[in-house]
Amino acid sequence: MAKDTIRGDRRLQRRYPIELDLEFRIMDGDQVVSTGAGRTGNISSGGVLFHAAEDVPSATHVEIAVRWPAVLGNTPFLELRISGRLVRNDSQGVAMRMNRYHFEKLSNPRGAFEEIFTSAVIQ
Repeated sequence: MAKDTIRGDRRLQRRYPIELDLEFRIMDGDQVVSTGAGRTGNISSGGVLFHAAEDVPSATHVEIAVRWPAVLGNTPFLELRISGRLVRNDSQGVAMRMNRYHFEKLSNPRGAFEEIFTSAVIQ
C-alpha cells in the first residue's frame, strides 16, 4: 500500500445520525427560488446531510429549519435554523456546509406538540 493513501473518514467534525423533519428554502440572494420538506440524515458542527421529498434545484445558498425535540423553559419545542451553502446534491442526499445556526422558539409550541403527538400510537 502506498504511504500517501488516506484511509477511513477524513471529516473534521463528527457526524451524528439523527432523523428529524425539516423545511428548506433555496435562495438566490434575497429571492426564494424553491421551498420544500425533508428529513435530516446526519448533522455535524460543520454541516447537514438531508433527504428531500422532491428534487432540490442547484443553487449555492440554502436555509433549513429543523423541528428540534427539546424543552426550553415552558416551551416544549424549538427549531434549529441553519443557513449555509450546498456542497453536494446526489442520490445519497443533499449536503450543506453550515455558515451559521441558531435555535428559535416555535411561535405555536402547543400546535407543534399536538401535530407531532396526535398521530402517535402508544403501545
